[in-house]
Amino acid sequence: MTSYGINIRRYSPVIFMDSREPFSIRKVGVYVYTEPGRSLSFARRFDFANISADTTCVIEYAYYLDYDIQHLYDLEHIWIYLSDAGDITGAEGSFHGRFLNAMLEQTKFRGDHILMYSQPGKHAMMADPSLFWLYPEFLSACRRLSGIHGLDCPPQYRRNIHLTEEENRKVAAWIREHYAFTPSLSYEETDIRSDDYLAIEELESRIPDYLQEQLSVILGK
Repeated sequence: MTSYGINIRRYSPVIFMDSREPFSIRKVGVYVYTEPGRSLSFARRFDFANISADTTCVIEYAYYLDYDIQHLYDLEHIWIYLSDAGDITGAEGSFHGRFLNAMLEQTKFRGDHILMYSQPGKHAMMADPSLFWLYPEFLSACRRLSGIHGLDCPPQYRRNIHLTEEENRKVAAWIREHYAFTPSLSYEETDIRSDDYLAIEELESRIPDYLQEQLSVILGK
């Protein structure tokens, strides 16, 4: 897969997930931004000058999972910044609605592939799993607080989905019953196939159907 002449797979991050993680990455939406501006799929703007003087583009990798351990729907992100020469100049990962630097002293690469860790259950993307402990509900989110939000997604994905409060409580209870777990804190590389990568616009067009699939299982509707 290429975009603007850039080989997307050349820079695709290597993702490690907890060995007891109940969810898997379903698809990865990709977009290349060649100038600063707004992200298509995340509430942020890009500032290339804040990365380095020679940064000229950023690849956005948007990871769709059917669930976060606390709700139905999850879209997480990793951003890889590049120079005209194709060198990696920066990297960031999504962290609970924000984005954090992933170019740390302990960051590891495999060639041009950054190694990133997915927070157990909630899937924030960090370069070092020890940083997950900064999240106060790191472990309790996976058990005591699992499922608490029911269906939780942006409005554009639920235009044709109308849940009652009782139905949303059923979604929350179903997540807790089927997926609550205790993380092992041991991380394993996850496999993402070549055909799992697609344009971000195509991924976004599929998300309402993905949500409806899960609601059909949970609610029979």
